[in-house]
Amino acid sequence: MTYRYREYYDGPDPLAPPYDARGALDELGESVLDGTDPGSALRDLLRRGLQGHRGLDDMFRRVRERRREIRGRGRLDGILDQARALLDTAVGQERAELFPDPSDDARMREAELDTLPADTAQAIRRLADYQWRSPTAQQTFEQLRDLLRREMLDSQFRGMKDVLQNPDPAAMQRVKDMLADLNEMLAADDRGEHTQADFDRFMERYGDMFPDSPRNLEELVDALARRAAAAERLLGSLTPGQREELAGLMQQALSDAGLTAEMTRLADALRSRRPELGSGMPDPGMTGEDPLGLGDATTAVADLADLADLESALRQD
Repeated sequence: MTYRYREYYDGPDPLAPPYDARGALDELGESVLDGTDPGSALRDLLRRGLQGHRGLDDMFRRVRERRREIRGRGRLDGILDQARALLDTAVGQERAELFPDPSDDARMREAELDTLPADTAQAIRRLADYQWRSPTAQQTFEQLRDLLRREMLDSQFRGMKDVLQNPDPAAMQRVKDMLADLNEMLAADDRGEHTQADFDRFMERYGDMFPDSPRNLEELVDALARRAAAAERLLGSLTPGQREELAGLMQQALSDAGLTAEMTRLADALRSRRPELGSGMPDPGMTGEDPLGLGDATTAVADLADLADLESALRQD
């Protein structure tokens, strides 16, 4: 068997250095000859960058631009406005149905609507068993509950609201099955019984629910913990009243979907595996006016946290 060696031609040379070492040394040499000490010359070169390679100054500029862009996306409390608007619409449609009815039953129903709590989550809880007279109002109320379920799940699993775009009971059951299988997989890993084959089977069945395409259980845990930490930071950035109302909405959505036990189990598992995540929750400083959904708001907070970590890394000597 013979071998022939020649210049690599199928694309860029995979063994080529990532930068022009000779050019870098030439630039450092010129700075040193001009009287700059080698350490300062190297730091200046890192800040400026080389031809075809960005320097640290340009990276910092892009980080700041990206942070400004994300902060301008909208308000983190947008889900509260969306939920309240749909609730008010449903109540208004029901009142319009009851108004022309002279019966005592209609007046009793109006009185019940008059005594709804100002808190959106409590009002939704009160109306869960309400027998709607208006089919349109009932449809709006179900739309509200479906919105909360999708947004709550999307805040924990990025892209989940796309999976649940249509209010299909089979799709929600698949989410329940995924959570149960995920928790069992984490429990098996704690016992030392988890294998890569188990993870591959899990992803084969539920891979469309994880757009980050993790390659193993550790990468999946990292993605879920990052998302959970962002959700905690989001809650921490709201006022106490907003935080209480949003927590109530999320709890109501979990209860309606029958996911409370499995989500609590998952949260405990993530907290035990990544106790450092979610600590120290700075205000993201969102400046936009448009209301963001809960999933989009969580994504914005997660992206800002990543940019903060990147900036911290770039500042290291």
